[in-house]
Amino acid sequence: MARKTIQSNYYLFDASAREVIIPGGVQRENLVLITNVTDNKVIYNFSDPELTATTYSISTDIRNVTTTRVVLAYDTTSMSDTDQLQIVVDDYEEVVRPSETYHDAVNKSKVSQPQSQIDTDFEYGTQDTKWEALAMINNNPFAYKSQDPIGITDVQATQNSREITVSTSAAPPSAGTAVYIQDTLFPGANGVFMVDSSNGGQQTFTYTARYDWTAGSSGIYDAARTAVYTGIHYTGSDIGGTITLAAAAGAMTGSVQVDCTQAHGLEVGNEIAIVGSSGTNVNGSWVVARVSSPTRFFYFPDAAPTGAVSSGTIKLYPRPQGNSIHRAFDGGVKFSTNSHSKNQSATRQTKRYFRYQSGKGVAFSTGSILEPAIPNVDSITASGTTVTVVCAEAHNVTRDTTVDVRGVGDNNYNGTYAVSNVVDPFTFQYVATSAPSETTASGEYTVTPINAYGTNLEIGMMDQQNGIFFRYAGGELSVVRRTSTYQLSGKVSVTNGSTLVSSWTGPNQQGTKFSKQLKPGDYVAIRGSSYRIDGIISDTQMVIFPDYRGPSSGGVPVTKTVETEWKQSDWNIDRCDGTGKSGYNLDTTKMQMFYMDYSWYGAGFIRWGFRALDGNVIYAHKIPNNNQNTEAYMRSGNLPSRYEVNTIATSTIATKTLSSGDSTLYVAAAPSRFPESGTLRVKKTTSSTAGIQEYVNYTGKTQFIQDVIATTAGNNQIEVASTTGLNPNGVQPIIFDTPFANIVANKVYYVATVPSSTQFTITETLNSGTPIAITTSTGSALSPLSRATSGAFTGLTREQAGATGVSLTMASGASVGTVSSGTGIQKGQQVIGSGIPADTYVHSIAGQNIELSKAVTSANPTGVIFSALGAGAAQTFTYSAAQPISVELIGATSVPQISHWGSSVIMDGLYDDDRAYVYTVGTRTGRQIDSGQTKAILALRVAPSVDNGIPGTFGSRELVNRMQLVLRGAEISASGPFYVELILNPTITIAANWLNVGGTSLAQYAVLNTNAELVGGEVIYGFYADAGVAAYDLSRVKEISNSILGGGTGQLSVASGSNPTGVFPDGPEVLAVQVTNIAGGRGSNNRYADARFSWTEAQA
Repeated sequence: MARKTIQSNYYLFDASAREVIIPGGVQRENLVLITNVTDNKVIYNFSDPELTATTYSISTDIRNVTTTRVVLAYDTTSMSDTDQLQIVVDDYEEVVRPSETYHDAVNKSKVSQPQSQIDTDFEYGTQDTKWEALAMINNNPFAYKSQDPIGITDVQATQNSREITVSTSAAPPSAGTAVYIQDTLFPGANGVFMVDSSNGGQQTFTYTARYDWTAGSSGIYDAARTAVYTGIHYTGSDIGGTITLAAAAGAMTGSVQVDCTQAHGLEVGNEIAIVGSSGTNVNGSWVVARVSSPTRFFYFPDAAPTGAVSSGTIKLYPRPQGNSIHRAFDGGVKFSTNSHSKNQSATRQTKRYFRYQSGKGVAFSTGSILEPAIPNVDSITASGTTVTVVCAEAHNVTRDTTVDVRGVGDNNYNGTYAVSNVVDPFTFQYVATSAPSETTASGEYTVTPINAYGTNLEIGMMDQQNGIFFRYAGGELSVVRRTSTYQLSGKVSVTNGSTLVSSWTGPNQQGTKFSKQLKPGDYVAIRGSSYRIDGIISDTQMVIFPDYRGPSSGGVPVTKTVETEWKQSDWNIDRCDGTGKSGYNLDTTKMQMFYMDYSWYGAGFIRWGFRALDGNVIYAHKIPNNNQNTEAYMRSGNLPSRYEVNTIATSTIATKTLSSGDSTLYVAAAPSRFPESGTLRVKKTTSSTAGIQEYVNYTGKTQFIQDVIATTAGNNQIEVASTTGLNPNGVQPIIFDTPFANIVANKVYYVATVPSSTQFTITETLNSGTPIAITTSTGSALSPLSRATSGAFTGLTREQAGATGVSLTMASGASVGTVSSGTGIQKGQQVIGSGIPADTYVHSIAGQNIELSKAVTSANPTGVIFSALGAGAAQTFTYSAAQPISVELIGATSVPQISHWGSSVIMDGLYDDDRAYVYTVGTRTGRQIDSGQTKAILALRVAPSVDNGIPGTFGSRELVNRMQLVLRGAEISASGPFYVELILNPTITIAANWLNVGGTSLAQYAVLNTNAELVGGEVIYGFYADAGVAAYDLSRVKEISNSILGGGTGQLSVASGSNPTGVFPDGPEVLAVQVTNIAGGRGSNNRYADARFSWTEAQA
């Protein structure tokens, strides 16, 4: 036998109950000694009859954590729960076991040769050959950069405006065209935009930057660096079905009313573009001001709309603001959503899905900062206690942001403060506790937005459906496992371009059960793509976003994306808060090295950790997946590296009817990730195009999150650590996440009584204080029976009607003032008027005292409009389990500019390249090409979708095809001299059909038309060929793969302006070969050529 001390600090000691809970399963015959080292008292001794246990049990809890519960014979009631214990156990044999750091993800000692799977340092750029960037609003993308440059001669910015004017050297792109601009002198003008207007006579076009240019009107063109390219729309990027426009009247005079034939999925503050209207002051890039229904919203153009507003072929596009920028000074990449509006996302993901091999561990590591400081703060000054911070780039803070100031030489600047005024995109203010003595701050200071709500930062190996990662949200750090393996009941019918998903009745006559298995805000996977559920109409109908992207079909299975999240306080190895055995206390404002490793087989374990101060890796949390699940814990062990920041709505559902006069809103989940006050959208979906919705403000919240320790029959009491936050008499709803005793999981109960600080009872009847009977069940604080949650938003201000004709008194550069009347005004409303910056909202209203989200640019603005947020009046939401009432935060308090410095993906024991078939396709017709002509011959791609080993177009099979196509060789059979080029991701002048290679291959090829020419793309390989057969080794060329979203029809489509192409990133990467006849004066000018590709496929 080998005697040892249990090392974990996470045991529990309940002195009054004489109870010790030990992590792990310790057999009774192996427990030797428990000593209270604080009091120097032995409280358990296996050999002393007076110091043994009266009760001894081992159990596994709802989180699959095993614990040992010991009820002591020794009287510990005079001791303290916080006393330190030493627990000694016997093992059956002497085992020398190194710490977690020295084991790989399959529990083998780390002695095998590791192999790096990717080189992802960013010394010279964002590494577009290996990474893909994607920005979306509510799962809808917009456009991306093409390879076609636009010649320009100047770029001008206008003071206190977002309008940018570009002068071109030839005909400018037309209005409604997507363009990509990089390296102007104004960071807010760089990225993907929509052309708002075009003037062919003057050879100029305009677009809308992300934020105002606050300097004087001037040029932002850098002749040596600034470049403009045409943009290309993603397939299905326009939204809303058929769009109808009208000049609004009444309280919304000056705005444009937009009506859609299907749900638009937009939110107040979302950025949009309108194109195709024949009216004036209609087309362009705007911000949603009001959402009055699922199919109607309003926006305010710069001037009142006139003319034939409703005429034309009108399209509506989302305009996500996210972008990625190279940090040339330190070799990193920074990216952000650059917008606080709801449901924005900015993602960077590797093109490669790293191949998992059974029996080996995969380890991921990266460097990043969870709460990054604002980059490049140029100045901090003080006037009295008012401190002004000026940044080199947009600070992305709001009036709801809290900042942590450190490193200033005058300590009166340092501390944690709420932002008191947002002067412009570069400047904000806070009020210090004491006036600094230095008027201009000195030192190497940092200013960091902290505890942001409505923002999620995610780092790890994952895509939208499966993976493992770190998440930082609402000031809380957690680790997450995401899986999409659970198939919902029944199958569905889907229609291309529609947001409605309906039940499909199969031969067993069974349909879907949406309201019993899903809730608004959940994600589902349909034919390989992810969709966010906006509303549930019934068991048989639901609304999704984006519009369904695949072909219309019936009998389609749906899988639910499920996330299991462990907050830092739940970590089981080391919580990295100073209490673990490492003593490491993680500071989220400092750069960290993140580590994860995993094995798969469908049931391997996962670990998350960090590099500690001594340089060693410490693991924080470990979860087993064997003997736990009824299916694989993820669909595949093949995962990409991914970084994402998003404002995807923090959400929950209402658990009780909300009447129009109510001031408290009860919700299912404790609102821990909602700010202390804010604005909510409450919505109940009643059809694919209709519903009840209201925007409400709240000033307080209550939250109850407690583990259920035990239940007692007879008095029917449920025991928790604390009942703080519970109210009796059947008023407060409560739910339990796991069934226990005779309690049903996720059913709405009500708190009946609260007889003590640790016990409560429940009822099934609203407004009843009579408890239901509960059977006895015993758990512990370390091994709970379930988790009980309840929450409420209090101090509600119900939706207001908005206001016009109101006088606003406010000094220039200030955001605090008064209004002549506060009637109809509420927090979150957009404010429009002369001297009021775009995207300004009401921050607070109390009587006639008002605060705006941004400072006004001139004193006492005129023509002020306070736009209603929604329908303009309080609504009644009747609770129904069949039609859940969603409750969502409508915006983020701040959005960080996230940076990362490379990713490491290591396979322990090297990656063994399996033997594979070498597939091949080639032409056999002898393409005639005249001297000097360039013609396309052959194209190859990964098939867009696949299942059962059968490839297909996008959405025709169940999975997006993530296999890697590894090039082996290319051959040209020619009758004379040619210059041969391999072009990645071109389009073409004449469409060609994609054909399956056949057999076991998951690739497709296209034999290109005799007169076809490639358009755009990048030359990635080239060589000369002469008469005969020329063979070239392509094994050094990077593999070709699929895009984040997938896509691709049955044709290689013709290049046409900014229309979608189905080519990466709108679908799989495409590799095509083109040849140029360079015969010149060597006899006959006509030559003939055929081409062949050979490759292998990493299909698993």
